Amino acid sequence: MKFLSVENLEAGYGGPPVISGISLELEPGEFLAVCGPNGSGKSTLVKAVQKLTPSVRGKIMINNRSLFLLGPRQIASLLAYVPQVFEPVFDFSVEETVAMARYYRQSGRLAGFSEHDRAAVEEAMRLSEVTSLREKKLNELSGGERQRVLLARALAQDTPALLLDEPSSHLDLNFQLQVYRLLKKLQENRGRAILVAEHNINLAAAYCSSLIFIKDGKIIARGRPQEMLEKELIKKTFGVEVEVRTNRSNGLPEISLVHPGAEAGMFQTELICGDSQENRK
Repeated sequence: MKFLSVENLEAGYGGPPVISGISLELEPGEFLAVCGPNGSGKSTLVKAVQKLTPSVRGKIMINNRSLFLLGPRQIASLLAYVPQVFEPVFDFSVEETVAMARYYRQSGRLAGFSEHDRAAVEEAMRLSEVTSLREKKLNELSGGERQRVLLARALAQDTPALLLDEPSSHLDLNFQLQVYRLLKKLQENRGRAILVAEHNINLAAAYCSSLIFIKDGKIIARGRPQEMLEKELIKKTFGVEVEVRTNRSNGLPEISLVHPGAEAGMFQTELICGDSQENRK
């Protein structure tokens, strides 16, 4: 049984739909990345499948149940979300922020935390390497630190699926790798279903089991990284010329931009599709 099934999804923000005609499936234990140019709708897709956009139409099934018939607590027990941009309104500490993920399990406002709740919070902070920051306020953190706190909060929620919007944004290269290694372990060792919107194609190809390319609000291709990192498909999706090579460390394909040189000929650089600081829908 598919964990997530989407048919003919249309979503937006009150005006013309940003995405339309979207159909996809996510199996338990699958790691799926949605990649596309700026403004293509990949972040909107990740938000829409959990009813986080003002306008959502279509069929969305989670564990064979319609998303539109589920209440907030029920959705919170199935899906944990890590947004791309988070600006704290209240000055909570890191530990308080991570602990908020356990509230949906409480029977009432005064029920209090169980030992299991506390253990889940501690493990999540350990896995995301924010334990040493537990007393710090969110407004005291860098963008990368704040992103890891949001990941810890999602992990503490202990759901069968994780949805992440640009998880590599704001992170340095070391933590980009650490986050994706952690997500891969959650997929392989704990059977988590993972859906990410990602601008870094090389990073997604190295860790995800499947990729979706989206352009102008529509899916134009889906397949394994070995199938998707192909010159003509990249050009069709992103409008750029690339070279494809094999990464020596993992045997998987990766891509480089091809820059038309003047007298110097051609030179290449790593392809990162998108601005990590963008704030798109």
